[in-house]
Amino acid sequence: MCLGNILFWKFINAEDGGPGYTWSSIALTEDFKQRKMPLPLLVADGRNPGETLVGCNSTVYEISPWEFGTFDPSIFGFVPLKFLGSRFDNGKVSAHVCVEGFNNAGFIMGTSSTLFNQFILRLNTADLPEKLKSILGGLLQGLGKQSDDIAVYSPNPFYNYEHATIAYTNTPNLNVVDGGEDKQNLPLHPLIQPIRHVDVIFAVDSSASTKNNWPSGSPLVAAYERSLNSSGIGNGTVFSSIPDTNTFINLGLNTRPTFFGCNSSNLTGPAPLVVYIPNHPYTMLSNKSTFQMEYSIAERDDVIENGYNVMTMGNGTRKGYSDWSTCAGCAVLSRSFDRTGTNVPEFCRECFAKYCWDGTRNSTEPGSYEPALIVANNSAAKNSASYLLAFLASVLVLGPVLG
Repeated sequence: MCLGNILFWKFINAEDGGPGYTWSSIALTEDFKQRKMPLPLLVADGRNPGETLVGCNSTVYEISPWEFGTFDPSIFGFVPLKFLGSRFDNGKVSAHVCVEGFNNAGFIMGTSSTLFNQFILRLNTADLPEKLKSILGGLLQGLGKQSDDIAVYSPNPFYNYEHATIAYTNTPNLNVVDGGEDKQNLPLHPLIQPIRHVDVIFAVDSSASTKNNWPSGSPLVAAYERSLNSSGIGNGTVFSSIPDTNTFINLGLNTRPTFFGCNSSNLTGPAPLVVYIPNHPYTMLSNKSTFQMEYSIAERDDVIENGYNVMTMGNGTRKGYSDWSTCAGCAVLSRSFDRTGTNVPEFCRECFAKYCWDGTRNSTEPGSYEPALIVANNSAAKNSASYLLAFLASVLVLGPVLG
């Protein structure tokens, strides 16, 4: 919560921390109503006080400008976000008294940024003097015992809810933490729900998963494993087959874009195509730790520029990836091709042959992964408008084919 409130003060920049800014108020803005801005969906995990580890069978909550709740079978329900703080009983407001204003934007952002127990887990492996470890450990453990590392949603909006499990219907409060603590630190869960009919997900992985803080595909692995969990927590949600993290590194899947789930006929149900785009060093070594709390202005700008290059393959200059803008457009339209029975254009067939994971695995223990810079200077970031126009053109040219 502390980290989330710090982020809120920085991002919102409102007087006194913006106590009157609510997450539900986003839905009231004209630009949002006219679909001129993105739809923010925050993801958080359920965690009980006293727990440090959050498992893959924990409840995953979704927070939109309209609702708070989950598709998971542990609750399988949502409540209007603006009435958070009201006393609900089996989905109805008790005594017909509605409370508003409790969905403070800083609190909501803080819910999805609760990292103190992750500090505790990392502390034992950190390269720090034992005395300092002891001091930091004591401070963090104290926060944990007081549940200061948990976002408490009180009263429980799913109290006595008939579709929820006993663990949730009988508790007066909900205890919620950062949505990445179950290793699903890409917020894919809201996008893979069949009811949403999402065709494609661009999954940008900036995880610090390897020893040197580079991605290893671990968020996709976690999402895939959760869909197969024997507890049924996935609630029948289908996710494309994903290889293990060793395969990601050994085959270089964590160095370039890869499409997962290209052949929809191999899936047991509807699922989006996943375009995996890992963080990679183009113009800077962008392998920053999750726990780095301070950045200089220059470092910030370099990280943003490198992110642009990650998405555009160095503005189309990375050797062997001049087709990226076209192939990204093919990925966007892939499920439409399947749904409408449209013949796939030859250039898209070539794209799928190149970028789709072919099922190959290499699970042997990889060596140290230390990638080098791809672009020696910042020239790749120039002419960005022309590259983005090329990307959009590839989609617009294909669009009329599908009607």
